Amino acid sequence: MRIDRLGEAGLIRLIQRTVRSRGRVKVGIGDDACVLRGGTVITTDAYAEGVHFSLTYMSWRQVGQRCACAAVSDIVAMAGQPEVVLVSLAIPPSADSQSVKQLYSGVEDVCAEMRCEVAGGDVIATDRLVLALAVTGKAEHPKLRSGARSGDRVYVTGSVGAAEAGRIVLAEQSRVQKSECRRHSAGRRKAVPMWAKGLVERHLRPVPRLQVVRALAPGIHGLIDTSDGLATDARHLCVMSRVRIVLDAERIPVSPATARLCTEQGLDPMRFALASGEDYELLFTSRRPLPERVNGVDVACIGAVQTGSGLFLSHCGHVESVRLSGYDHLSGGVHSGALLGDKYVDKSADK
Repeated sequence: MRIDRLGEAGLIRLIQRTVRSRGRVKVGIGDDACVLRGGTVITTDAYAEGVHFSLTYMSWRQVGQRCACAAVSDIVAMAGQPEVVLVSLAIPPSADSQSVKQLYSGVEDVCAEMRCEVAGGDVIATDRLVLALAVTGKAEHPKLRSGARSGDRVYVTGSVGAAEAGRIVLAEQSRVQKSECRRHSAGRRKAVPMWAKGLVERHLRPVPRLQVVRALAPGIHGLIDTSDGLATDARHLCVMSRVRIVLDAERIPVSPATARLCTEQGLDPMRFALASGEDYELLFTSRRPLPERVNGVDVACIGAVQTGSGLFLSHCGHVESVRLSGYDHLSGGVHSGALLGDKYVDKSADK
């Protein structure tokens, strides 16, 4: 079967059936990172120009920052402390030394904030910029996607959809700029509107919520970061923990700026919140009632974990099934979700 028909989830299942455990790994394929016996946590991620970032509206330093944030977030999503970052760089021969320096300066910015360090990697020449980052860390008591329990509350940090909203703002700004250039009226790049600055910051530099995880880890049961979108990542918790999760639509935190962007673009705010990824916020479950703010970061209770299976959305007194709705690299890189009446679903079956 072609991999575009398998999709990411199908390909992962294929790999899981092909490889074998030899006792060295405590937590293997299927979570945000693997955990070795002894507490070492390891993750790796690849980022390609035109797929994960765009140099049309990002500087090389911003690319380094964003990719480092995303890679380190997988360690944080296991309740681990990042330690070492390895950078494999595939770079066009036309790139100059200053660009490379800025790229690594961006990675270093994040490493300094997360108290980890770059320790090596590899460099090859290719036709476009690609980074593969491997990060190691330590987690004495790693938190897993399989840890959610019936009776838990569901929490998310920050707000949902901000990073994708920021990407849309930057892409639109770049499109307008190109249009002006074609009309021979190019000037200085227009500033991002004040109301959208927080959105752009979350897209360019989605700093992992390490301080929040440190503060709350003892009470966390199931944990994941929102890399693929709220609906998809909540669904991962459901499947791995074998539970039913009901999200409360009225409690899902969508910032005023994100809501404004949705209005201007003619997008449904709830569908946008469910489908938009790359916020790298923490999505987790806990039996405890938690404060609404932890170490300067908002924490919202957005649902409940119940006995059963599947992801559901409670909205205006009605509970509807939510199918997976997120970015799939192997299925054309599109969101699979579709809004049908009052239901947020896709073509897959909820089993």
